[in-house]
Amino acid sequence: PQAPGPAAGPLPDTVTEEELMSSGHELLEGHTCPLCCPPIEQPVGKHSSLETCCMKIVCDGCLLASRQRGMGNFCAFCRTPTPDGDAARLALVRKRVDAKDPKAIEFLASTYYCGNDGHQQDIHRVFELWTEAARLGDLDGHFNLGCMYYFGKNVEQDVARGIRHWQHAAIQGHPDSRHALGLHECDEGNHELAVQHLMISANLGDEDSLNEIKEMFMEGHATKAQYAETLKGYQNALEEAKSPQREVAKAFFNGSD
Repeated sequence: PQAPGPAAGPLPDTVTEEELMSSGHELLEGHTCPLCCPPIEQPVGKHSSLETCCMKIVCDGCLLASRQRGMGNFCAFCRTPTPDGDAARLALVRKRVDAKDPKAIEFLASTYYCGNDGHQQDIHRVFELWTEAARLGDLDGHFNLGCMYYFGKNVEQDVARGIRHWQHAAIQGHPDSRHALGLHECDEGNHELAVQHLMISANLGDEDSLNEIKEMFMEGHATKAQYAETLKGYQNALEEAKSPQREVAKAFFNGSD
């Protein structure tokens, strides 16, 4: 069933090209660990965990350190006991949803989208929740709505609206939205603009953007200097996300898979 497009809520403001290219060069706050503070390596979901009690994204290094201190059954950030099972976890999420926490609303949407935590897949509900999360400022909500509209997934396709959602998130440092804008410009044949977008997202640590620039270089759409600069920016982002604690955690969690 298609979600009704007109119920999408307020459309993000248009942004100028100057604003779009001069803003969003720093990672959004939610992509840094609230305990140790450095940015979390991209993709964030692979190197961290979302604590459903407080909706904080905690890096694997801090999660392992908490476990080693004997606090493995408690949230590493707020010390709430770890929920026992899907129902308990969902109850914590709903508590945060009732408090209008945009990240909790976006998380609840994902459970309806994937059919997780005892929910049946419900695209109409997903659409409502992502719209609410985006209205409250959640950038993942904007990115996901952008994808729905741009590709016409379960809504009437509206490419321009999808791009507006991505632009709104990109100027606030959302790597996936910036990457999506780069791919759009590449598809449109605007290769120089595409390179600019992809260089920004690669500098935020997005490996897919680095690979896209490499491909564009091989096809003659990006210069050798642009590729070299992008590679350097990506490697700097990786270095910023490293810490001895995180390296230990990476070895530990990879070994326990």
